[in-house]
Amino acid sequence: MNLKQIILHGVELGGLNYWSRFWTRRRLLGLCYHSVVSDNSPQNDARTRIAVTITNFEEQLKELRKHWTPVSLTQIRNAVDQKIPLPDRAVHVSFDDGYKNNLTFAAPLLARYEIPATIFITTNLIATQRQLIWALEIHERLVRLSDSKIEIGGTAYSLHPQETPQRTEESLQLLTQIKRLPVEERENLLHFLRDRTEIDFTPFWKRELYDFLDWDELRLLHRQGIEIGAHTLSHPVLSSLHQTELERELRESKECLERELGVECDALAYPFGSVYDFSERVIETAQRIGFRLAFTLQDCRNATVPDAMRIHRICIHREHSLASFRALISGLRNG
Repeated sequence: MNLKQIILHGVELGGLNYWSRFWTRRRLLGLCYHSVVSDNSPQNDARTRIAVTITNFEEQLKELRKHWTPVSLTQIRNAVDQKIPLPDRAVHVSFDDGYKNNLTFAAPLLARYEIPATIFITTNLIATQRQLIWALEIHERLVRLSDSKIEIGGTAYSLHPQETPQRTEESLQLLTQIKRLPVEERENLLHFLRDRTEIDFTPFWKRELYDFLDWDELRLLHRQGIEIGAHTLSHPVLSSLHQTELERELRESKECLERELGVECDALAYPFGSVYDFSERVIETAQRIGFRLAFTLQDCRNATVPDAMRIHRICIHREHSLASFRALISGLRNG
């Protein structure tokens, strides 16, 4: 048992998780997942960190069912509209993007433990094959690029050899900077990488990680009680878009979901979700188009009655042991 595990074990024995849950019991906890993958999906690849394994996901759902009060998107909407607090220890489970594993792996476990959930859909990628959200595609291609140097935003970077753990880590770090580039410059970089790399989708874990739902599968999830929200058309950094493109990303994703599912779509998850990825202009535009709720990816709790257009969520990934997950959601640590 390493020092980190010893500390987390001591936290549990000392009852600190319980007391932290007690003191934050009136503040909504939002959790954001992306993919749920097989237990034998590689653990040492940075590309799978945003996923959780089936076993880990089930352990986490058991924890939520035991110590928390899972609430639906509808309950959150009603609480915001009526300005009344949610139940004590309220937790909302959501998924971003719209991966097929949300149906195959996540939905049966959510049903088993009777935990409501919301999936926020990147509509342009529904019913596509072997296409990636641009950020994941850039990361994949940077890992495979044979060049030893690359220029990003006018700065040259030296790279470790392709397909090594060091290159994978570098690619994640560079992606943070690439997200801040102007859209045209980012697109030019992506074309540069496409000309020089191929992505191999043969490994089973890549299909599990990246395959998207089709519309029939999304409709099936909706019939099963999963609520659906928008995650834009193409997963852009909304704050970087010109107004016309911003309105198109928001309006057309909302209209597409309403047309395909036959229900109103009034909830949005901001792509990437940090304070840099949306703005007051984005919020005002989203409200004018008809979104009444919007979700971030900021690692903090919500007010007793959440701010309708800034409902915070914590991103959950596979590096969380059950002990660290307990501490994280209890408010004792940040990861």
